[in-house]
Amino acid sequence: MNQLPLPRRLLVLIAASTAVLLPAAEPAKPAEAPKPAEPAKSDALTPADQEVLKLPKVEVTSARVKAIDAELKKIDKQIAREKKNIKGTDLDKSLNSDKLSKSAAVFGGNSASHMEAVAATRVALLENERSMLERLKFPRTEEDRALIEKELVNIRETRRNLDDAAKQR
Repeated sequence: MNQLPLPRRLLVLIAASTAVLLPAAEPAKPAEAPKPAEPAKSDALTPADQEVLKLPKVEVTSARVKAIDAELKKIDKQIAREKKNIKGTDLDKSLNSDKLSKSAAVFGGNSASHMEAVAATRVALLENERSMLERLKFPRTEEDRALIEKELVNIRETRRNLDDAAKQR
């Protein structure tokens, strides 16, 4: 007797039972599409029909975000450079000691400790500027954007005037 492998036997058995169980084929009638229900007619218009909701305009420009990213990269480099200046070198401390700089103040030099303090202040201002630029990427409103830009201008001006003692007064 010729034996078929088990998967093939099962396939033949399923095909035979499916053919027997299928009813006599009558062409199926297409189901009638239900008629759409007519909306209830009301004399008053809904608020949605009266006025269209307009959302505020949003300016989405990748060029502005890319420019801010480039600025952030420059600020990160400046922060790294200024962090090196926070700790004065031994040579700088010996040449610009506090006692020597007080006597030589006529020549316009600053002590090493003063320069370290200026560098620390500059780092703090740069980090503040960086956080403001991060907020400027996606401002919530136009007023928020204008306020951030104004604050950035103030931070940059303060940072520029750190070395000039006359402008700090």
